[in-house]
Amino acid sequence: MSQIVKTTQEKGGIYLDRVLGGVALIALHEAGSLQGHLEGVNERLRVARRARSLGELLRDQIDLLPETRNRFVRDHHVRRGLWNGFVSDLTAPVKKAA
Repeated sequence: MSQIVKTTQEKGGIYLDRVLGGVALIALHEAGSLQGHLEGVNERLRVARRARSLGELLRDQIDLLPETRNRFVRDHHVRRGLWNGFVSDLTAPVKKAA
């Protein structure tokens, strides 16, 4: 009976490590992603302050759209990879410790 309890505790510890590690990676990515978006907003504000006319403001902001879109696409690609890895880690069988 004690062997069954020990094995369950080991598996639980391993699953807990997997969960915490996966959540930590996702949280770090999201924090970095948010920081990148804030930097993008700051860049847009800097560009907007330099504009001398409404036409220049619109042109400069439109010029920044591809960079913004690329940042969103990169973040989403990384996010999907992290979530797929997280699910794979949780569904992978636990190997018995030697």
